[in-house]
Amino acid sequence: MIFKAHLNLAAIALLGAIHLPAPAYANETGCVSTFDAAKDYFPDKVESKYASGFEISYKGNAKYIHNKIAGESYVLYQCGTPAPTDVKPTPADSLQVGNWTKVASVPGSKIVLDSAPTSAILELLGLQNAVAASYKFFAVTSPCMQRLLNGLPHIEQKFNKRRLVRRVSYDIGNTDLQWTFTTYGMNDAHSFSVNPESASDMLGKAEWIKFVAAFFNKEAEANKIFAGIEERYNAAKHGYSTSAAKKTVGFARYNKVANGTVIGWSIDQPQAWMAQGLADAGLNVHNDNTEAFKDIDSFYKATSKWDVLIDLSMEPLTHGGATVPEWDNLVNGYKVGDIQTKGSGSEPPYLLNKSIYRSDLISSYQNATDYSEHLQVQVDILLQDLTKLASAESGATDTKWYRNLPQQVGINWVSAADCKN
Repeated sequence: MIFKAHLNLAAIALLGAIHLPAPAYANETGCVSTFDAAKDYFPDKVESKYASGFEISYKGNAKYIHNKIAGESYVLYQCGTPAPTDVKPTPADSLQVGNWTKVASVPGSKIVLDSAPTSAILELLGLQNAVAASYKFFAVTSPCMQRLLNGLPHIEQKFNKRRLVRRVSYDIGNTDLQWTFTTYGMNDAHSFSVNPESASDMLGKAEWIKFVAAFFNKEAEANKIFAGIEERYNAAKHGYSTSAAKKTVGFARYNKVANGTVIGWSIDQPQAWMAQGLADAGLNVHNDNTEAFKDIDSFYKATSKWDVLIDLSMEPLTHGGATVPEWDNLVNGYKVGDIQTKGSGSEPPYLLNKSIYRSDLISSYQNATDYSEHLQVQVDILLQDLTKLASAESGATDTKWYRNLPQQVGINWVSAADCKN
């Protein structure tokens, strides 16, 4: 019976392949206790494939990020290992304006929030609990993030003037707070700028999820989230951009002073990413130069072929500041009554088809809109909104972020009380 012990070699190999544990490709979730100079501390990596505005590379225990939009460089190294010596950080008390190099250990665990898109990204990554404070005047639309921030410390900015150079930094003092996520480059050694709003590509905007994830060693999670957004976006784009009949969309505003007088009208141009998204949704984008008009007839002549108007106006307040307009404000601001009294053929398609929108459908009582938050990175859902603007016969009313004003769709005001988790 000796032959029973002679197992098939192929079967042995197969069994071994089945039972061998999978390699552990995962970045550290905390600090390490020993340092190995030959080790790759970040087996999970991200890369920027689109026009995001940042670049990232890895070497041993460090990540090297160049934020081309803010004009800053960031070196992130694994906590518990020595900081890299191949890049010299800008001294914290430097008078240098711009082009700072900043160094921090990761993963982050106690950060300060002053960036709306970062707030959305942290929620997507499940990292809300890493927020330990926020800037004093920072506001978001997310109900659960509102509730979280309400119970956390609020920090202020420091304004120092030395040798005629004004320096602004976040006053995190001698606390255990690690750094601040902001939306603009600052001469501050402990702030990092997150800029999806300035990316030139729709999917490049979504790649800022990878950027933020790198500060928490969550590259694997970010890659998974981004892959889903990319797949859904491209699938939708290929379907919508082949539409035969395309509507034309343009951006405009009325200009009103505090006493309520309308002093003119303007045609604006969308950012590159928005123009791309509108085109991917099957819309023609009005792409002439920015124009200003002193009389309403000239404005309506210039916009006479538009099927969709996206309004950018703000309604001035008597004692300063501004608020978002409602349909009655737009009727006055765009002199809708005047054009309607001129009879048939005078009204542009966007008035006839009730297709005037604003991107403030989701707003908070602290004057935050989700345009600056989730819309900036969830571009697959944004494309769904834009395709509804393109396909609706009498103005879309089922969008996530775009509010139809002629249909008098109200703002969805959100507060911490709306948090369900």
